[in-house]
Amino acid sequence: MGGLAVHPDRSAPRALGLLMLLVLPLVVALGVLHQTAWYPIGDQAQTELRLRDVGSRHTPLIGVFSARIGPVGHEGSHLGPLSFYAMWPVYRLFGGSAWAMQAAAASVQVVAMATILWIAHRRGGLALVLGTTAALAILIRAYGPTVMTEAWVPYLPLLWWLVFLLAVWSVCCGDLPLLPVVVFAGSLCAQAHIPYVGLTSGLGAFAVVIAFVWAYRRRRRPRSVLHFACWLLVAVAVGAAVWVPPTIDQLVNSPGNLSMLWDYFRDPPTATIGLRRGIEVLLIHLNPWRLVAKQLVLTIRLPGHGAERGITTGSPWPGVALLVAWATAVVAAWRIRHRPLLRLHAVLAVALVLAAVSISRIFGVVWFWEIVWAWVITALMSLAVGWTAASFVRHRLRGPLVAHASTAGKLALVGAVALWTALFTFDATRASVPDPGGPGPRLSRLLGAVVTPTVAALDEDPTPGGGRDGRYLISWSDPINLGTQGWGLLNELERRGFHVGTLAVYRSVATPHRVMDPAQATRLLHLAIGLDVDTWSDRPDARRVAYLDPRTPSERVEYRRLRLQVINDLRAAGLADLVPQVDRSLTHLATDPRLPESTYAKTVRMGRLGLPMAVFVARADGIAVR
Repeated sequence: MGGLAVHPDRSAPRALGLLMLLVLPLVVALGVLHQTAWYPIGDQAQTELRLRDVGSRHTPLIGVFSARIGPVGHEGSHLGPLSFYAMWPVYRLFGGSAWAMQAAAASVQVVAMATILWIAHRRGGLALVLGTTAALAILIRAYGPTVMTEAWVPYLPLLWWLVFLLAVWSVCCGDLPLLPVVVFAGSLCAQAHIPYVGLTSGLGAFAVVIAFVWAYRRRRRPRSVLHFACWLLVAVAVGAAVWVPPTIDQLVNSPGNLSMLWDYFRDPPTATIGLRRGIEVLLIHLNPWRLVAKQLVLTIRLPGHGAERGITTGSPWPGVALLVAWATAVVAAWRIRHRPLLRLHAVLAVALVLAAVSISRIFGVVWFWEIVWAWVITALMSLAVGWTAASFVRHRLRGPLVAHASTAGKLALVGAVALWTALFTFDATRASVPDPGGPGPRLSRLLGAVVTPTVAALDEDPTPGGGRDGRYLISWSDPINLGTQGWGLLNELERRGFHVGTLAVYRSVATPHRVMDPAQATRLLHLAIGLDVDTWSDRPDARRVAYLDPRTPSERVEYRRLRLQVINDLRAAGLADLVPQVDRSLTHLATDPRLPESTYAKTVRMGRLGLPMAVFVARADGIAVR
């Protein structure tokens, strides 16, 4: 399999300088985000709840829950907590604030960047570090500052997926010390987000087979066999360590999370999209121009409806063109007998096959977060094609032209890094916090507007069972945003030191230790949104402590008009069974595939306008939560 190249140490400081350039936009983004008060909601709040548990007797053993898996109240979760553990030191270092979670997420990406450049230096010295830095600069700018600082499970593993691919390639080159990196990076990806499981399992098995082949060919060399055995044992130890928590969960719970995931994906509730559609989606994502032009779909967008709302759409032909260019590069690498390049192309070939199969196994609506990792493959393929082209040209040149071409190529790469770093830094000056109620952090701001008076009211309650000594059972109703602000309220009150819990139906999401028996609560704290505000206002036992209507008078009129139009549209379309959803769950209504396009646009506008929200406090004595 060939020996390892040795590269001068003097290029290491230059690689460190390139890393600092890549990190600069993230520092700027974090500085901008620090100026904004942010109240995590939904997935972000749920992530912070588990992140806060790390190091306590409730340290998480599994990942964030997955709404698709299992019955309500007993949902399955993503495989493991490794991403929580990775963020925890920085999160605690910066005080456990919402901003600290953003800094922690960015730190995970920075460590991945450093590892990527370290591997590139091992494989090809400064030249490959420059090329990798250029590709990385384009990739992270395309993802944007929000993705790079967001502690969301589809985003946290993105650069570690690239680490994993490069580490597998290194093992294929005989660099066995990268075996533990393969295990760690693959485990982080797989534990954080389920779509990585098939990808990392397949490529991980490929790397192990290659390592065994390497050892078998050197079986008469004791030192080589010992070298293989040592690094294999280290990799096994790393794997055992990072998979202990999910294994414990599996052993102490019935059913365990791993069993739930296995049963669910073995027999999915709906048909998968199939290999043909999977290949089409993959080809659409194999478009380097979308990376260069920053044209990724990273949000649920309008005006499309159905499956096309949440993923990148377009022609597959640019992806076909990249495949043709890549196949040509494989031939060129073969002609010049460039073994490291051929091994990189082999890893990419396996990754492409696994990617197509993985996407084909998606069932239901295909959302961008399920395939956001595909852009990493596009970036690495583009790098491989560019490196092959440069190597082929270099192989053909003679005399001083080789040095001149090498210098020109390095200068071009430095220029590309500088340009995309500058562009990303400019983007970072406009960084905003994640918010599904966009544009901008609207839902977060609305939550903040009711959190402050709620905290003040609780602190001022001198009666028994109130104040800081109270046990608060939190519930909510949310016809628009799937309870995202309810989770935010729970998270913020816990951050401020209140003893809070929620209902058993949220056990899988809140974690078991946050489930509170109503009989043990001293107060009920209810977040009401929409018509539920009037319902709770009529309760003689409830006291309103916070209220906000984000709409202007004209927007209230517009909301009522749209509501009547949507109801009439549903009845005219023979969808009268959906009418109750208008007031009960606008989100579920908007995602119903039967909904006419024009009606869908109206529901989205209603969601943007919002509804009044209020927080009520009631004594828990014999009062049912409803």
